[in-house]
Amino acid sequence: MGSTKDYWFDRIEAQKNCRLANFLGITEDELDQIAYDIEGDYSKDGLLYGYVVRFNDDNDSSIMAKIDGLTSGLYVSLSQWDLEDPEEDELQWELVNSEQMEMFNKQLAEIPAILQIKTTQSARFSLLVMLHAHVVSTLEHFLSTTFIHCVTNSDILTRKLIETDPEFGSRKFTVNEIYAQHSNIKSTVATYLKGIIFHDMRKVKPMYAKVFGCDFGDISWLFRAVRVRHDCVHRAGYDKEGKSITVSVESIKELVNNCRELAERIDTHVQKLEI
Repeated sequence: MGSTKDYWFDRIEAQKNCRLANFLGITEDELDQIAYDIEGDYSKDGLLYGYVVRFNDDNDSSIMAKIDGLTSGLYVSLSQWDLEDPEEDELQWELVNSEQMEMFNKQLAEIPAILQIKTTQSARFSLLVMLHAHVVSTLEHFLSTTFIHCVTNSDILTRKLIETDPEFGSRKFTVNEIYAQHSNIKSTVATYLKGIIFHDMRKVKPMYAKVFGCDFGDISWLFRAVRVRHDCVHRAGYDKEGKSITVSVESIKELVNNCRELAERIDTHVQKLEI
């Protein structure tokens, strides 16, 4: 198995080339035969308006004649979203970025100051509801990006995931399918990881233990916090019976401390992994 990281960079690049070829109205093979540069189109204030594809003037004229939107200056203008895919951008960030703990701390940094804001009692309840959801989501993002970054950058951890996760263990393949699955295993793993709901601790906790050898310990507090977060997100702080959830400045501070301790323990463990 080659480098997982290189595989995904190649895959993302290939998909971008496919989108560009489709936008230009030519085939990927024809795109490979011509020379071009892609530049950002920025305002004076540095705001990205879109992209400009500039073509060399000695390209094959028969291919150039097929390009949609080609100007006399041998360029095509693209919008900001023509070449971008949010899921690919997120995966690329997770592949490259190894500072999940730094991002986690940044996302929680302003909570002490927010808790000191003076407002009405009803407004304070809404504020605390939003903060509770934010803190749990921050930990969920840390768990997700840390796991995906480590696994997609390591053939060893990819194999551990495949060998220990029930999702893969329960899959059955015919003899013919075995070879196809072997060649596409990285795609299968990444697709699976992107689909995991990382606040489902019944799945995430054992996954971290089996693949990373990382024990979360007693996280009953997190199970409770996730259940409360559901009421925060889906009913704006009210349970199924219409009763307001119990949330306070003290509960938010305690939740932040618990999340921080867990994230720091995980980060310390992950830094020692041989991947």
